[in-house]
Amino acid sequence: MRRRPLSILVGALTLSVGLLGAAPATADTAAPTAALHSAHTTAAAPGSAATTADPPHIPAADAMAHLEKFQDIADAHGGNRAHGTPGYRASADYVRSTLDAAGFDTTLQSFTYRGATGYNVIAEWPHGDPDQVVMAGAHLDSVTRGPGINDNGSGSAAVLEVALEVSSADLRPEKRLRFGWWGAEELGLVGSQHYAQNLGSGQRAKIDAYLNFDMVGQKDVRRWGVYSHDATISGLFKEYFADQSIPTFDIRWDGSSDHSSFSRYGITVGGIGNSDDPCYHSGCDDLSNVGAYAMGQSTNAIAHTVWALAGTDNAANDFSVSVSPSSGTLEAGESVTTTVSTATTRGDAQTVRFSAQGLPSGVSARFDPVSVTSGESSTLTLTADAGAPSSNTSVTVTGEGTETTNSAAYALTVNGTSSCDGLEHTVSGSLRGGGSDVQPGGSWFQSGAGAHRACLDGPDGADFDLYLQKWGGAGWSEVARATSSGPDEELSYDGTAGYYRYRVHAYSGSGDYTLGYTTP
Repeated sequence: MRRRPLSILVGALTLSVGLLGAAPATADTAAPTAALHSAHTTAAAPGSAATTADPPHIPAADAMAHLEKFQDIADAHGGNRAHGTPGYRASADYVRSTLDAAGFDTTLQSFTYRGATGYNVIAEWPHGDPDQVVMAGAHLDSVTRGPGINDNGSGSAAVLEVALEVSSADLRPEKRLRFGWWGAEELGLVGSQHYAQNLGSGQRAKIDAYLNFDMVGQKDVRRWGVYSHDATISGLFKEYFADQSIPTFDIRWDGSSDHSSFSRYGITVGGIGNSDDPCYHSGCDDLSNVGAYAMGQSTNAIAHTVWALAGTDNAANDFSVSVSPSSGTLEAGESVTTTVSTATTRGDAQTVRFSAQGLPSGVSARFDPVSVTSGESSTLTLTADAGAPSSNTSVTVTGEGTETTNSAAYALTVNGTSSCDGLEHTVSGSLRGGGSDVQPGGSWFQSGAGAHRACLDGPDGADFDLYLQKWGGAGWSEVARATSSGPDEELSYDGTAGYYRYRVHAYSGSGDYTLGYTTP
């Protein structure tokens, strides 16, 4: 959390590149940390049984377990989880992998600020009306001076545990539930502003409410601050705390936490927090600075409000959707099939019409039949064009019923083509998962002003990323990147004269790659 109002423009996510200095050294910067993997042991499979209408009672220990993980990550990465550090990326990977295992549709959204890559983690529960979204979020980054366990591991852990309880309950809300973990909040709400700005007006209009949670776990807290922006939302939080005989007070914190990135666009906001923390922005904001009582009350207050705002699907009839197999590999010019099954989970059967969302470039989908009665199955055929590029994608298979809508995920790998031919320079290398190479040949090249273009052809089935860096006199700064979920990347950048180099990173998978690039 930022305690004082902002004095910087957070909308401009621009990179400041230093003046050209002496010829750079060839040593590479540290590679990003490999993803951590975790699962919520009680998570139900998406598309299974019925809704739990009442919010659960969440044990404080479940939320505290996430804080212990954030502390471990900070301890393993220089004592903090700040923007642009391996500790932050490891935190984002932990959150995302945990939600992937619980059946959420997740996205790792990247941005650049102060020459470093930041990430937002977005997770959507694939049930409820997608045109009416209730969103809960918290910033995931710490300051550089400490691990940031209360500010704001506490909010991040509470929101994560509520999301996992949504999965455990196999909740079927009336509205769509979305959760967000923001990067670079401590530098000016940068991640949340990037997300809200890039949604566009149409998608922002679908968000009925955004709930923010910042500093909710300090061990000595015995009364809670409740955002006063909206009477309905604040009333729900106060209702929970009153039932627990816990006093509250009104707060706004405009300009100093991530709700401001949403309220500036007219989105209704709410939340809870407490700024009375003797370890604020210091090294003692570690696991000893938070308490199970505070975390338990905060997490259950969030669940109480999220359940109420999302509503319960009161349809008398409901069904589930599943795909088997749930993943497949597709060669360019070929097809792959999977069976889409439905089952009536409540009441009477209904007509279900299928569609597919999130198809990668060059891939089409066909259902046979396109409509069934719940309890019946369809065959989904995915076909890649001869020129389809390589990619790793989660395809959402949606069944729109006459009363309810449900969906399932299909993990698709496309072994496609590359457009790396015909570029001025060609270099190659080989990487193991998690490793990085500097190119050309571990060195750099001098370039005049103008357009840079590069194309990376990575190994099929892997996720390789490409970065263009420029020497700024004291170090290398990233000026452009291509970071899709597939092995192949294309990058272009219009830059000034100077020293440049490319960095190839194996986010997942291993194998040989070819890099082609053209200099101005």
